Amino acid sequence: MNIIAKINNSSFTSHCLLAFILRLILILYANFHDEYFAVSYTDVDYKVFTDAARHVIEQRSPFERHTYRYSPFLAWLLAPNIILHKDFGKILFSTVDILIAVLIKNILARQRCKETLKNLCALLWLYNPLTLVISTRGNADSLAVFLVIVTLDLLQRDKIVLAGLFHGLSVHFRLYPLMFSLPMFLSLCKSNRFLPNKNQWRLVSSCVFSIVTLTITGYYLYDFKFFYESFLYHLVRKDARHNFSIYFYMLYLSANQPQDIIQKIVTFLPQLLLLLMSSYYYAEKSKLPFAMFIQAIIAVIYNPVITSQYFFWFLSLLPLGLPNIKMSLCRSVCLICSWILSQAIWLSTAYMLEFQSFNSFNVLWISSMLFFAVNVKILVDIINHYNY
Repeated sequence: MNIIAKINNSSFTSHCLLAFILRLILILYANFHDEYFAVSYTDVDYKVFTDAARHVIEQRSPFERHTYRYSPFLAWLLAPNIILHKDFGKILFSTVDILIAVLIKNILARQRCKETLKNLCALLWLYNPLTLVISTRGNADSLAVFLVIVTLDLLQRDKIVLAGLFHGLSVHFRLYPLMFSLPMFLSLCKSNRFLPNKNQWRLVSSCVFSIVTLTITGYYLYDFKFFYESFLYHLVRKDARHNFSIYFYMLYLSANQPQDIIQKIVTFLPQLLLLLMSSYYYAEKSKLPFAMFIQAIIAVIYNPVITSQYFFWFLSLLPLGLPNIKMSLCRSVCLICSWILSQAIWLSTAYMLEFQSFNSFNVLWISSMLFFAVNVKILVDIINHYNY
């Protein structure tokens, strides 16, 4: 058994190295692509990060860079983009991808998965085309995913205070991990769900300490501009650009109207109710990875704004929930093909609108509804075939 384990570990290490080399090749290709093609391979956000890092080096606020609406510490982290090489951030995000795969394998090991299944689930992350492209384009969501997976790993190892600190850091970095707070909290309950126990208090207090400390530090360094751009903006913004969301056309038509609180409630209420229900239903420590996976899907498909990078949120948790989804291969392939096809229909319609100047808003809205319906069908099937 020890010999087999060593062979498997050696094989997994080789896959990690190969996956990293693939990412380096794509990073090199990005430089060629950006120079010779009209549509850039590198994510526009990466250019924003780099500009913000330049501001930090010049001892200016990163928020002086228009559209920089992230943690100021991300700009600090990417300072080597200016000092060393412009591709430093992409290499960093690619390295984080590999660390996520290692964490996935470790978490599955505690769920007593078979060695082959553990490796398969980790490889699903390493060689996922979306994972490869998003990180090498310079999108920072791999860091957010890493913080979420680390938090889950620490919770499973009963390192409650550290888990709370990392969860606070993940929420500071990106707001979306906030939705995992309730299932994490409920997973620590022993019997009475209404009276917090010692571990739940430790989780909450360490998380609050982390968020408050980081927020105060950011406010001290960059004043209210930091607080507005990093947090408040995401609550009050009106994104009228076309995106995968079923709500996009409504937001587009009402873009020039004042903020409507009723509209905000209508768009967020279904998402909120489903998140609360799923938190309660899967409120067990053993079911926490699946609960977080389901919540990530719900948060994405019911969100008023959906872009391709949002798929990162649930694809990173898919390998952790996959071992307990007892679905036939035929059904799985059909669902995957439906998801890809509905996305391709939307992308082709969006291309006609954005690059061919064809008025396809109505068709694009219909495509969004089709994509929404496919995602809901996939969500229902996953829940129905979950068997812990």
